[in-house]
Amino acid sequence: MQADQTMAGGGHVSMETVSADFGPRFVAGLIDAIIIGVPTFIVAMILPMPLAYLLALVAGIGYQVYFWTSTGQTVGKQVMGLKVVSAETGELLDMGGAALRYVGYIVSGIPLYLGFFWMLWDPKHDGWHDKIAKTKVIKVAK
Repeated sequence: MQADQTMAGGGHVSMETVSADFGPRFVAGLIDAIIIGVPTFIVAMILPMPLAYLLALVAGIGYQVYFWTSTGQTVGKQVMGLKVVSAETGELLDMGGAALRYVGYIVSGIPLYLGFFWMLWDPKHDGWHDKIAKTKVIKVAK
């Protein structure tokens, strides 16, 4: 992956880049939730609940971190033409950046998902997790 990732429309990623809108990011999140949720539901019917919760947590973290570090696109983000990159370099996240973004997801969700909804009125469309991990969600060709 080259530094200074080019976005759809020809721009380059920086801390000043405006991230993708809330709507496509929300739909991407729903797609990813279904991909993780359906198998988790099936496993929960078979295994004891504490073990099912643990497996769901590990699967959810693994899913996000794997895609953020390998392609920058979960399945949902790929469908919606979005990609997660470092706001500082425009490159894919490393393991540390992906872990920090996941911690940011937790922080964003704790106060009634306020950190996710924050992108609705943030001028750069960044959620708290984006600010914490210094990431941008950019539009790319599908």
